[in-house]
Amino acid sequence: MHLAAWTPWCVALAALAALPSSTAAASSKNSKNAILLSKVQSLTLRAGKMTTHRRVAAVPQLSCTANPQRLCDLFTVDTMRCTNQGSGYDAEDIQWSCTASLPPEFKLGSTDVVCEGYSSADDPYVLKGSCAVEYRLVLTDFGEQQYPDLAGEARKTSWGADKTFNWVFWCIFVAIALWILWAMFMGDGARDRGDRNNRPGGGFWGGGGGGGGGDGPGFGPDNDPPPPYPGTKQWGGQQQQQGWRPGFWTGAATGATAAYLASTRNNRNNRDNSSGYYGDQYGGGRRGGSTWGGSGGAGPSSSSSSVSSARQPSTGFGGTQRR
Repeated sequence: MHLAAWTPWCVALAALAALPSSTAAASSKNSKNAILLSKVQSLTLRAGKMTTHRRVAAVPQLSCTANPQRLCDLFTVDTMRCTNQGSGYDAEDIQWSCTASLPPEFKLGSTDVVCEGYSSADDPYVLKGSCAVEYRLVLTDFGEQQYPDLAGEARKTSWGADKTFNWVFWCIFVAIALWILWAMFMGDGARDRGDRNNRPGGGFWGGGGGGGGGDGPGFGPDNDPPPPYPGTKQWGGQQQQQGWRPGFWTGAATGATAAYLASTRNNRNNRDNSSGYYGDQYGGGRRGGSTWGGSGGAGPSSSSSSVSSARQPSTGFGGTQRR
């Protein structure tokens, strides 16, 4: 009786709770300024222009990120065109390819399109004209030669990220090495105890002698004298040769160490042969670009060389975000 009386009220409250979301969806769909990104084939963004806005503040149509951030001060993309490359996880998770004209020193990394959701950040509809691109600027090989100091800063950042891996690797290696040493020690101790128990002669010292006469249980022609045992060197040598032998973990640890050292050596050689930070700035690089010494004139750097006037297309890829 009471349940039947409350049922209409429960239905009414549920309808009221769902009303804002349905109303927002309906308003987004009916607004001429709300669009679905799946319907957008391309976007053109320009430097110095701001996006439209409704719920949140406007943002620049083009914004740059880099490692180090000073790269963005060397060059600013003037115009970028992004093309719809299809959807990802759902129909409105659009993937984009964005192209711009850049000097040969630079190339595009990731290019993420960020748009303002019409009613909320989760609204599939976005505000028309609210899309912007956050692009990542990266040095090419030629750019690393032109700006060795900036390339060095990027390398130092990546080296810092590798420190954790190096620490974990050496911890594992030391643990395996200690385990191998422990296994060797325990194995040798067990064999020594077995050798003492299995020696002929009836006791630790070969049994008590029966005085000076006869071939009793003491020292006779059939019994070895006390240590050292001149006649048992070959037997002892065989036991020593049959001692601890390298196994799986020994080979694994040795192989991992060799591979790691080889990789480290190759990386060091590559850094030395390239336009590295330390090679050029402190050691008088191959191009004569030494800051503190070395022969030759002043080498190129971010403060002494300007960006090339030539331009070439560069393409980056990214997804969609909503704000």
